[in-house]
Amino acid sequence: MKLRLKGVLASVGLFVSLSAPAFASSVVDGKCTSVASSSGCLFSGNINGNGDAGNVNSFLNAQNAYNLYNNTHPSANPDITLNYLGDTDAGFPGTFTGTGGLSGTWTLSPGFLANFVAVKSSNAFILYQITATNSASWSTVGLLNDKGKQHELSHLVFFGTQGAVPEPATWMMMLFGFGLIGGAMRRRKTVPSFA
Repeated sequence: MKLRLKGVLASVGLFVSLSAPAFASSVVDGKCTSVASSSGCLFSGNINGNGDAGNVNSFLNAQNAYNLYNNTHPSANPDITLNYLGDTDAGFPGTFTGTGGLSGTWTLSPGFLANFVAVKSSNAFILYQITATNSASWSTVGLLNDKGKQHELSHLVFFGTQGAVPEPATWMMMLFGFGLIGGAMRRRKTVPSFA
């Protein structure tokens, strides 16, 4: 009896460990050629800015799921690296608009450039790789419910780079320096000429 119970518990433990990742984001096969394609890649699950791979909604889970997917789908290569910038739920560095929650535009603050954008709606999201930019449009096209109806936006998540933007005091100092150089050039000595 003890041996049988151990076997049952071991199989239950195995089942739990195998089923746990199902809650994390995963690539929907057949709905992904490459994140660089115009249709992006459809993922099941959620995505947010949490950098802890142990969190089921972490963007690192989406990154790892895509990189694992491209091991068997050559069109998905190369591997991707997501550098979190912000999302429209919290800490979004910019502005966004939306028409009925189905489409709109987004603009990042100066110094931010996005090269990946995730559009989250219902229980799925689409990850797009884009040319580094600070503004573009978004849409939930491709995020459909069981009846084929387009879902409204839950949130957008941005990945890319953040450059340094000079502070106003730095700009003022630079302009003052140009003024000094211009003044010095204007006050140069004139050499007298003799007739």
